[in-house]
Amino acid sequence: MLRILVVSLVSLIALFSTFQNEAAASTAIGKNLYLMKGVTIELNGEKITFDDPILSKSNYLLLPMRDFYEAIGATVTWNKKSQTASSIKNGHIVDLTINSKKAKVDGKSTFVQVAPMLYKNSTYVPLRFVSENFDGTVTWNQKQQKVTIALTDDPDLPNTPTVPDSKPTNKSILHMNDSRIIMDEPIITRNGRTYVPAKYFVTYLENAYGNKLSNTEYELTVAETNFVFTNDSNRIYVDGQSMEVSEIPFSQYGETYVPVHFIINSLTNGGRIQYNRANEELYIYINEYIFSGKKLDLSYGSLKVPELVPTATLEGTRDLLVSDNPETLTSSHITTDTTTLAQYNVQTTSSKKEHSIFGWHLNYLNTKAKIGITIQNVSESNTLEIAKAEGASKISLNNSIKYEIGLPLADAYLNGNLRTSQGDGIQIAPGETKVIESYLLDEGKALGFLTDLDVHSLNGANGEYIIRVVLSKKDEDNLEEIHSEPISLLNQHPRGAWPSSTIATSLPTYTVDSAQVGYNLSNGKTDYLLTAENSLTNINGAGGNPGHFGMTYKVNVPVSNPSTEEKVIKIKLAGRGGQYSGAIRYNGEVYLIPTIKPGVSYVELPEYVISGGSDDTIQLELMHAGGGNLPVAVYVETK
Repeated sequence: MLRILVVSLVSLIALFSTFQNEAAASTAIGKNLYLMKGVTIELNGEKITFDDPILSKSNYLLLPMRDFYEAIGATVTWNKKSQTASSIKNGHIVDLTINSKKAKVDGKSTFVQVAPMLYKNSTYVPLRFVSENFDGTVTWNQKQQKVTIALTDDPDLPNTPTVPDSKPTNKSILHMNDSRIIMDEPIITRNGRTYVPAKYFVTYLENAYGNKLSNTEYELTVAETNFVFTNDSNRIYVDGQSMEVSEIPFSQYGETYVPVHFIINSLTNGGRIQYNRANEELYIYINEYIFSGKKLDLSYGSLKVPELVPTATLEGTRDLLVSDNPETLTSSHITTDTTTLAQYNVQTTSSKKEHSIFGWHLNYLNTKAKIGITIQNVSESNTLEIAKAEGASKISLNNSIKYEIGLPLADAYLNGNLRTSQGDGIQIAPGETKVIESYLLDEGKALGFLTDLDVHSLNGANGEYIIRVVLSKKDEDNLEEIHSEPISLLNQHPRGAWPSSTIATSLPTYTVDSAQVGYNLSNGKTDYLLTAENSLTNINGAGGNPGHFGMTYKVNVPVSNPSTEEKVIKIKLAGRGGQYSGAIRYNGEVYLIPTIKPGVSYVELPEYVISGGSDDTIQLELMHAGGGNLPVAVYVETK
């Protein structure tokens, strides 16, 4: 019990050590950047002041470098070319680079929570990182708004760097959800279990936190689950509860190595791990960071054969370009170093055009590939501006692509969690080609992406440009230079462009207390609108998109309640003709549909209440997660 209380107190101290802005007087001067007032810095019992202001970025305090280093007695050198400050104290050397979270301590690469920065021609460095790596301690008094630094000089350790530990020269690669990391330390396997330094969880996962409690203890918080690890001990604390385990953390190369499987298995929503020992590549997928929507539970049983939706139409002005052919990229298909996978020649009389671009490709080229979205302005006089470019992308091994690519894309799109693309806000002069987004795809991996972009014509109403999805087998190749026509159509996978990225339908009105009704969406008859014949581009062939990849499908469900009583409506979704998964927005929330099998399983949405004597319309919006023609049926009934 005493041990649990100590861990809890340590966790509280760590929580307050992030210097929260809202408790101190502050002035916003940028994104997550504040000028701090009323914060006191005390070094070894004496208050220190600075000519320049104290800053806070993402809840971490930064101090003016020169004054801070002078106050703590560190020597510093500045490399103007690399923008790196090297400071030395107590036998330790700390290298910090402007605007980079990569740092070095005693020659070993590490990461800093907030990057050093320039403000009004002064270099600012993170207070806690610098102090603790010079063997100091930092505490934060929330009530007094005071930082206390305890830092002493060791006469036996002059201001010269120590010799770093030696490490293997071969590099391990860690994939942490969306991040691809070339590690400075190796992945280590002991007794069949995999270990990595804790710092990678802290650096590459949002809202993760790490804190070295002592020379042997390390606190790690991932997905709101708190761990305290002790080197070479089989006792791990999870949310304050002691557990004896067979996976034992340890210290190596100056880092705390933690057991990956234990962490993932302890999380509420879990995740998945894959380790390719031959290539020293570790894949960690943590569901808490992949999905925003709520997962629906499977129900088991069969539902009656549904009718087809009466009719369906394309809706909206955002068109759709699909690049999914060839889906599998091989050297027999891609015989040159560069190629165009899909192309859409746009000619518009409007000053604004909205596009959505969907891609799905698997790399079996026996080499890495760069894939990108480019726009070539073929107008002679009209400059283009990318008024908006945002999207989502996922890369995975080719063994669970619907779950690790399709479902996260659908979830991100319906939740509005799209990230700004590199081409957002750029201008493209007549004759220029520029990259809107690019992806590095390792051999054997699958890529899925969905990007929305708005193109404005600045010098008149007419726009004339070419959107391409291009590929290069060489890193040094510029994607902007790829102007070839697309590769010839190879198979039945989709490729083409269509005038809308949304399909809409309305079901017949359902009257409460009547029998269950079901309607089949994506049925290839009443809603087969994305045919090869209807494609807006046919250069070297177009393939139909019966599975509605990259599209949203809006369904209105009118409900009438002629009774005087409040009634409860139930909506179920079932597969038809093949396995189905996707995401659905319903009643203001996004829900994830796990794989449902026809005649075996289905999912049920939360109950919908309709008042007596009223009519209402339930609105559904679905996006498929990948697969074949993806038929899905919507069933309506009264509880």
